[in-house]
Amino acid sequence: MEERKLAIPIYLNQRIVFDLLAIVEEGFSQLQSIKTSEKNEKGTNADVSGEIGTKNVFAFLNLGLKSAIGRKDSKLAEKEVQEERVFTPASLFSKLRDSLIERKTLNVLDNKFTPDKLMPGAFVEFSGILKRNPMIAYMEGMIQMMEMAMLFTSQPKKQKPNTEQETITQMKKFTGMLKQAGSLDLISEIVNVPDMKAVIPVQLEYFSNESPADIIDGQFFVLGKIVRFIPEESNDFVNLLRGTPLAYLPEEVLTQVTSGFHEMSSQLTMEDDFTAKVHGPVLLIVPIAIYA
Repeated sequence: MEERKLAIPIYLNQRIVFDLLAIVEEGFSQLQSIKTSEKNEKGTNADVSGEIGTKNVFAFLNLGLKSAIGRKDSKLAEKEVQEERVFTPASLFSKLRDSLIERKTLNVLDNKFTPDKLMPGAFVEFSGILKRNPMIAYMEGMIQMMEMAMLFTSQPKKQKPNTEQETITQMKKFTGMLKQAGSLDLISEIVNVPDMKAVIPVQLEYFSNESPADIIDGQFFVLGKIVRFIPEESNDFVNLLRGTPLAYLPEEVLTQVTSGFHEMSSQLTMEDDFTAKVHGPVLLIVPIAIYA
């Protein structure tokens, strides 16, 4: 297939890949081997079907595929080959992507796409520069700076309670409130679509090393499903605090809480603002794979 890419997934939600392929393939086979036979003289042909698959659902997934193999009756020498085929998670993702392309249900976001493709429920693929939730990135950066500064500051033996350490402790508690257990929001600029961003909530368990560190500030392909699209003219936004305790705070209270941190963040060289809102045009996407 011309559109096929030899993908190296850094993030892969295997559960979604398995479920979607089960729908496409109408279930999976439990048989393990492919059996073929060859003969070296003309004869009567008969169709023989084979099945492929393995046992481990999350490492190697089962697929039922059938192929016609010519069988020839002859008294001469016959060679029989029996083999097993396995699919890795990356190869199954590639097969799913091929199927989406064949069914014309994968919308590639490039300079040729039209906004009518950005409907909730649509499969999309785009190239993007990935960054972490800016609030978390700022907070963790400030904590590291303060901890580093304390290493080079001499303290007298007898002193009042360490106000710097108390501040760091409070900042760590606040940062913890910004996070959801086992998940993180990534923010992506879509390379071929000016000014458009995507918010990509990822599950840490689906990264190859359970951390997004390898993809931050890198340009990768993202394939996923749109769950929300906010156009530029809308006053709405994607709230990066959704699902956290801070999402329930009134706007004025949250502003008071974050104002001090916002002033401190000016000391850091960060491209994005210290904000919990991503305004349109923006996509909220359930990611299936992030790959190079």
